[in-house]
Amino acid sequence: MKSIRLFRIPELFINAIKNQALSSKQEIYGWLLGYQREDIPNVLAIIECTRFEQQSVISAVPDVKEFHELSSVMPQGIGTIGIYHSHPFSSEVFHSHTDDTTLISLSNQFPNCVSLVTNGKQINFYQMGKNSKIKEIKAKIITSEIPKFLLVNLNEHFVIKINKNILQDINNDKNLKVRIVNAMSNYLKNIWDELKLFLRNSRIFENTTIKKYLVDQLTKQPLQLKIPSHPQNKKLNQLIISNNEKLISKADLINDDYVPFTLDLSLKIPIYQSNENNTFGDLSHIIKSEIISNNLLQKVYHSVIDFKTRKIIPPKEYHLNFFGFYIKILCFNDQELNELQFSQKYFEFLKKILAMFYSFEKIDLSKKIKSHIMAFLHDVKKVSQNFLWHNEIINIIKNLEKIIS
Repeated sequence: MKSIRLFRIPELFINAIKNQALSSKQEIYGWLLGYQREDIPNVLAIIECTRFEQQSVISAVPDVKEFHELSSVMPQGIGTIGIYHSHPFSSEVFHSHTDDTTLISLSNQFPNCVSLVTNGKQINFYQMGKNSKIKEIKAKIITSEIPKFLLVNLNEHFVIKINKNILQDINNDKNLKVRIVNAMSNYLKNIWDELKLFLRNSRIFENTTIKKYLVDQLTKQPLQLKIPSHPQNKKLNQLIISNNEKLISKADLINDDYVPFTLDLSLKIPIYQSNENNTFGDLSHIIKSEIISNNLLQKVYHSVIDFKTRKIIPPKEYHLNFFGFYIKILCFNDQELNELQFSQKYFEFLKKILAMFYSFEKIDLSKKIKSHIMAFLHDVKKVSQNFLWHNEIINIIKNLEKIIS
């Protein structure tokens, strides 16, 4: 395999990374985001690191929490495929021993991970080779194709019966939500083999190839993942939260020891695919993990429990078009609830991404890239209306629109 095939990155991001390096007196650090096709990393976006455990002229250690926050908004199939950092005031670009250690560690988590190093003028690319030896590679400066995705929906109504003794401590609702998450997770895992996929009313079988079901817009008709109905058990979606581990009998549920809460769960999940020849059977474990571990857990844990109406209210998901693929944030249609759950977290996150666009200043942007950026700014405007910091974000966007246009 020729080295030029080992890595693909658009020229836009090369220039933006150089701009970031030249505008900082300290070492910069950031993440390369994209996907791999036939073991070749393809960069779709970059995000500069803004929180550090340590940052100086000669070194930078990013805050691990920032990386986890970034990972939580990324869709299945697109994620971290590399890192970039700078060597300020260096006449030569090289991969230091510390850089080698970092890349080896990351490559254990993300195979074929790429490390990009720049001094603001020159830029080099590195990858782990055989026997954990770091080698310099060449990049193909090209705009990568954005893969299509399966759009999977799960819409279900649940009744969750909670023991009254647990409800006495309503000030500790985080513990209760963890128990609800665990109960729902176990429930879905137990019945997973019974769940069926449909497009409209047509059943999709495991040996079906995914190609004709792939889409590129969230407005397309989604696949519906359905829990089968059981005529002999109409209360299939009934979960029990008990104050002990003993088996719950029918008699226990008939008495007044349990209070019923309702939860209407709606998930809309894009699952990006770089291999169109996969079957639904090949992806069953990915769909299961994405629904249960990455989506259900987040939404239920960040829900609001209304003890008066006995409703568990999950946040809604908003998808932001980020360089042609969708990242996700959660929020309520209520500013006060967002203030309690998401406000500062998402304010800092969106400010960080918006600030990154300043590194595109004085770069000749194609119509397609401008379109992607303006679409992202439009989506951020829309979602920010649900937060108290809406006006601050709007002012940042106004300045960026002048730069981009």
